[in-house]
Amino acid sequence: MKLPTFAWSLKQLYFNNPIYAWRLSRIEARDIQTPALDSWPGEIEVGRDIINGKIVGLNFCDTKTVWEIKPKDPLSFESLHGFTWLRHLRAHGGEEARQTARKLVLGWLNSFNNWHSTVWRGDILGERISSWLGMFDFFCESASDDFRNLVLESISKQITHGLNDINSNESGIKRIRSLKGLIIGCIALNFSEERIDRSQRLLYRELESQIFLDGGHTSRSPSTHIEFIMALIDIRNILRRYGLENSEDFQIYIAKMSRMLRLWRHGDGKLALFHNSQENGKPLIDSVLGQVESQQKTIYSADQTGFHKISAGSSNLIVDTGVGVNSNAENHYSLTAFEFSTGKQRLIVNCGTSPGNFELREALKVSSAHSMLTVDDKSIGMAARKEPNSSRNLFTSVTRKLIDGCSLIEITHEGYGESYGLTHNRNLYLSADGTDLRGEETLNYSGAPGGIPEKAVVRFHLHPRVRASLVQDGSSILLRSTSGGFWRFKTDSAMALEESLYLGTALRQRTEQITVVRSLQDIRDKNRVVVRWALSKESGSVNRVGQS
Repeated sequence: MKLPTFAWSLKQLYFNNPIYAWRLSRIEARDIQTPALDSWPGEIEVGRDIINGKIVGLNFCDTKTVWEIKPKDPLSFESLHGFTWLRHLRAHGGEEARQTARKLVLGWLNSFNNWHSTVWRGDILGERISSWLGMFDFFCESASDDFRNLVLESISKQITHGLNDINSNESGIKRIRSLKGLIIGCIALNFSEERIDRSQRLLYRELESQIFLDGGHTSRSPSTHIEFIMALIDIRNILRRYGLENSEDFQIYIAKMSRMLRLWRHGDGKLALFHNSQENGKPLIDSVLGQVESQQKTIYSADQTGFHKISAGSSNLIVDTGVGVNSNAENHYSLTAFEFSTGKQRLIVNCGTSPGNFELREALKVSSAHSMLTVDDKSIGMAARKEPNSSRNLFTSVTRKLIDGCSLIEITHEGYGESYGLTHNRNLYLSADGTDLRGEETLNYSGAPGGIPEKAVVRFHLHPRVRASLVQDGSSILLRSTSGGFWRFKTDSAMALEESLYLGTALRQRTEQITVVRSLQDIRDKNRVVVRWALSKESGSVNRVGQS
């Protein structure tokens, strides 16, 4: 539970007091009694970048000056001081990587080894404790005794402070980072069982409040979801090494969450781009699922988390079906958005996110950055987000049907009811063999007051490895992936190819989007406007397909 503002301010004054600094300075280094092992893979290329002076998107001249940098973006700041990037240096391997890690850790100790209001915040502190202990052997095994003692002394101080400040941490995944670090730290350095038990009780409370019954995390973010599972696996593993039987209690949550993780996975083994998520590396996802220790199958309908998946043939359709209004400020306005892949190739995607760029990250939350319908470029649910207790809360219904082996998902929402008196219904159909995807977008005028809309635009953002060409005098668009194969897009409305961006990885890539436009200026006379579209796989040769 987060402390009230007044109580939090008093705590900050206390922590900033010289007496508190003196008390922390008296804490001696504790030896590691139960090893904490970080088993997650890093990326060799990123490790090389760190050695060459680039870390979490920031350039530095030497390992001493990096801690003088104050990243403007909060996520870059958290990542820098959380030290999970040590995995990349470990993946790179070699003495140069170890020396770089030690220099960076020593630089931090020289700059921030005393309490700091942000650097010692619960979530960042917890991440740092987990990283230092989990990769202790990598950067400390061949180090001097003095260096190892400095690191262990600092960890002991940070754990003590984290326990003192355990109730003032933020909610959500930040709360989990804090508790993970404290549990791992208390067990590894042999703090009292009372401290361990208290931290576990708080973690159980978070599990009950943050995990839906279908296994999804309340953030509805695939990237946050996988981080949550990783935290639980790390906690389960050290509890087992410590000999605590309740480690199996966490296994129930791990198994349940793994089903939802598989729902978000495309044929390339990486994650769909919803709600501040990027693809994440396949080796990391494979490693997580390999340590789940459960044979539970993928869940295809997750109504509490608000996602559905259709797998047919080699194709995967993943749809954000929404959960009504969600006041989480990190969520995107992506109700009804979908991604579509065939085999290992993504065809239709969302734009993704930019962890190191706050302005761009906010811009990518809008509905137009997703493959979905918008009215006058307004984002679905924005009014409800701003006034979560008002009558503007979204009404959403989802129906799923199986017809002769083919799948149909019907989504209805009133996201444009307040502004225009419109109800939107999106029907998505996928054939049994996965080669025929069809959509029907229906806008109904309810007769309610509101502005007169100008136009509806249905966007289909394309993956950068997909090439698109207008063919047949502009009556269809031919899609060709670099991995081979052709798909044809058709619609009964005006369509065009426009520029787009893809931020599914750390690299910002230019790509294209198909836009389907329909005028809505006469919708009050007609009461209904329907837009139909289809994406089907072509079976002919390159020349014949292009000319047909």
